[in-house]
Amino acid sequence: MKHTFAPFILATMLIAGNVPEIIAAQNPLIIDDAVPAEKWDFGYGVGNGRIAALTFGGFPKDTIVLNEESIFAKQPFTRKPNVPAAIEEARKLANEGKFAEADNVFSKKIIGNLHAKAANNHSVSGSYQAGGSLEIEFRGVPAKKNYRRELNIENGIARTEIEFADGKIICELLADPLGDGIVYRIFSTRPTLEVAINPRHPKLKPNGGNGNWTLEGQADNGGTKFRNDIRVKKISNKEILVFSAIATDYNHANPSAPLTKNLAAENKKILDAAMKKGWQKILAGTEKYFSERMNRCRINLGNSPENVQKLTTRERLARVKKGAADPDLVELLFQFGRYCVIANGRPGSLPCGLQGLWNPDLNAPWRGCYFLNINCEMNYWPTLSTNLAEFHRPFTDFVLVMKNSGEEFAKFIGQDGFCFGHNVDCWTQTYFSGNSPEWSASLMNGAWAVAQIVEDYRFTGDKAYLKKSLPLLESNARFMLSWFKPDKDGDFVSGPGSSPETGFYYKNAAGKRTLAHVSNGCTFDMSLGREALRNYLFACDELGVPAKNEKQIRALLAKIPLPKISKTDGRLMEWREDFEDKQKGHRHFSQLYGIFPGNEFDVLNTPEYADAAHKSLAFRIRHGSGHTGWSAAWASCLYATLGDGNAARETVYKLLRNNINPNLFDMHPPFQIDGNFGITEGIALCLLQSQIEQDGRRVIRLVPALPDAWKKSGNAQGLTARGGLTVDLKWNTGTVSARIHAKRPGKFRILCGNAKRDIDVKSGETKTLNF
Repeated sequence: MKHTFAPFILATMLIAGNVPEIIAAQNPLIIDDAVPAEKWDFGYGVGNGRIAALTFGGFPKDTIVLNEESIFAKQPFTRKPNVPAAIEEARKLANEGKFAEADNVFSKKIIGNLHAKAANNHSVSGSYQAGGSLEIEFRGVPAKKNYRRELNIENGIARTEIEFADGKIICELLADPLGDGIVYRIFSTRPTLEVAINPRHPKLKPNGGNGNWTLEGQADNGGTKFRNDIRVKKISNKEILVFSAIATDYNHANPSAPLTKNLAAENKKILDAAMKKGWQKILAGTEKYFSERMNRCRINLGNSPENVQKLTTRERLARVKKGAADPDLVELLFQFGRYCVIANGRPGSLPCGLQGLWNPDLNAPWRGCYFLNINCEMNYWPTLSTNLAEFHRPFTDFVLVMKNSGEEFAKFIGQDGFCFGHNVDCWTQTYFSGNSPEWSASLMNGAWAVAQIVEDYRFTGDKAYLKKSLPLLESNARFMLSWFKPDKDGDFVSGPGSSPETGFYYKNAAGKRTLAHVSNGCTFDMSLGREALRNYLFACDELGVPAKNEKQIRALLAKIPLPKISKTDGRLMEWREDFEDKQKGHRHFSQLYGIFPGNEFDVLNTPEYADAAHKSLAFRIRHGSGHTGWSAAWASCLYATLGDGNAARETVYKLLRNNINPNLFDMHPPFQIDGNFGITEGIALCLLQSQIEQDGRRVIRLVPALPDAWKKSGNAQGLTARGGLTVDLKWNTGTVSARIHAKRPGKFRILCGNAKRDIDVKSGETKTLNF
C-alpha cells in the first residue's frame, strides 16, 4: 500500500560549478555497478548497528528501504503437555534402537501446536519487519548519459551518480553512527522531484505532509511499537536532505516489558540535531567512524590485473564465474564481511539476524530471526579475529538476556539449568521450533551460544564480563548434568536429540531400511556437552572462584565417550552408530563442531581426529555440500583449520561463483548474511590461527593454510589472536615475518611451517619474528 504526497519541487537552475565528482579511481574498498539494482538484494545497504537503509540506486525512481533492529512481530505457539514423560519415552526408544518410534514420539508428543502462521513457516519466532521506505522520483529529466552507483565500505556511504548531456544527479545515503538517523542527500541540476513514503505495512497509513511525515504502528500480533519520522529540508535550489529517525518501545534489558518512552520526542531530538548539524558534519563523522574500524585490519593477497581493477564488481564476478582468479575481489569480499559487522551491530544493539538489518518485507525469509544451530553464531566469527571485538558483544549480551527463558524452558521439559530451541526472535521465548524433529530436536543450541562468551574472554581477557556471565555458564553446565544419562553400555550420552537438520537410515527390527532423525549421543550434542562443562570449569579457574558441582562435572566428563571414527571409511562418525547419511551432501557439518568452531580436536594434539574430520568434510563436499552460501563459508573455515589452504581458497571461489550477488550479498539462496561473515573468517583463518594450546602455551600459527596461489607475496595488518595479540604479517615465497603486539602478558608458541619459537610477552610489548 503506497501513499504519495504532493511533490517536493525545486526550482530548475542552470548547471553551476563546484559540482561534487564521483570517485574516479577504483578504490579497493568500493563495490560498484553500472546499472541499478534489479531487486532489493542487489541494492546497497548502509547501517549504524541499530538503524539501516538500502538503496536500489534506481532512476528515474529510487526506493530507500528503512529498517530498525527491533521491529519484530510476535508469533503465538502452544506447548504440549507432559513433555518430560515424552522425552523419557523417546530416550528409552532410542536406547532400544527404535529410532523411528522415537521420531514419532517427538513429532506427536513434544513439538508444539503451532498456530496457522507458524505452521506455514515451521517457527515459534516472529518475523523481523520493515520500518517503511522512501520513494524518490525525478520528473522531467532527460535520458541518462552515464550511470554509476557505489558502496564505499571503508566510509559507510552509498552513492549514485547519473549524468545527462546538460547536468547530473548525485544521491548519497548514510546511517549516522553518531546522531542515529538516516540521511539521504540529493544534489540535482534538474531538480524537479517527488518524495513519497511507503509504509510497507498494509494496515498503516502515514500522517503529515509538506516534507514532514510520520509512520506509526506496531508489528504483527502485538509486536514492537515503532514510529518513523521523516523530514525533508531544502538546502539550496539544487540540494535537499531527507532525514529519517525510527524509535521503538523495545526493551533490551527485559523484552517482555515494553518501554513507555515518548517515541515522538525521541525522534524529534534526533532529527533536530541532524538538521542543525548538516550534511558535511554528519558525512565526516560517518566516514571517520567507519574508516577507523575498517582500517584496523587490512589484507593483501596479491594484485589483480589493472584492466580487471577498472571493471565494476558485477563484471568482476562475471569473470570469476567463468573461472578467472581475482585476488582483489577476494580481499573486497573479506572486507565486506567486516563492513557488515559494523553496519549491522554495535555495543548495546540486538544481535544480527539471518538478513541483518536490511529487509523490505513483513515476512522475511526464515523470519530474519536468530538461528542458534550455527547461523547467528557464524555472524560473529570474524568480530574477534579481525579486530572488531566490541561488535561481538551484541550477541553475547543477548545470550545473557536469554537466561531466564532458557531456564524456564529447561524446567518445563523436566531438566535443570539452561537450554534453548534452535531459533529465537527478539522476545527470547523458546520451544521446539518446527514441525519435524529433523531440526527441532536438538537442545544444544543454547550451549553453542554460551560458548561464544568464553571465546570472547579468550580474545579480550575481560574478566569483569566473564564474571558477569558466570551464572549462565554454570546454569548451562547444570543442564548437561541433567541431560546426560547412561546408555545401555553405561556411557553417559545426551538425548534424545538430532544432529541439526539431517537424519540417518538404519535397519529396524524387521530388517527394513528406515529413516529417522532422533537418537541419543550424536557427535554434535556430545561435543557441545563436553565443551560446556569444560568452559564452566575454565571460567571458574580464570576467575579464581570455586566451581559449583565440580565433583559431579568432572565425573561426568570422564564418562562421556569421545566420537567414533568409522572403520568403513575413516570418517568422523556423526552418530554413535555408523549409520547411512540421509543426505550425503548435507549443508551442515555438525559432527565437525569439535574441530571448528570448537577446539576439542586439532591438527597438532589429535591428528587422528583431524584426519577423520578432513575425510568427513571431503565426503560431504564431494556429494554436493557447500551448495548454500553459509555452508560454503563453514567449509572454508574447516579446511583452513585443517591446514588445507588450497581447498579453503577453492571454497571461497566456489562461493563467489555460485552464491554472491553483484552487491556481494551472500545468497543461501535467498539472501542470508551469515555466509558473508563466515567467509571473512575462513580467509582470516588461512592467515592466522590461535585456537590450539600445547605444553601450557597458546599456539599462534602464522599463515597455517596459505593457498599456493597466495604464497608469492602478501601481507596482513591487524589480525587478532586469542591471548590478546594483534599480529601483522608479511610473506614472500619462502619467508614470513610477523610483528606481534601484546595487550596482556602471556606465554605463546609461534608456529610457521615446521619452525617453532616459544615466547613470553609482557603487556604492551611488541616483538618481530622472521621465519
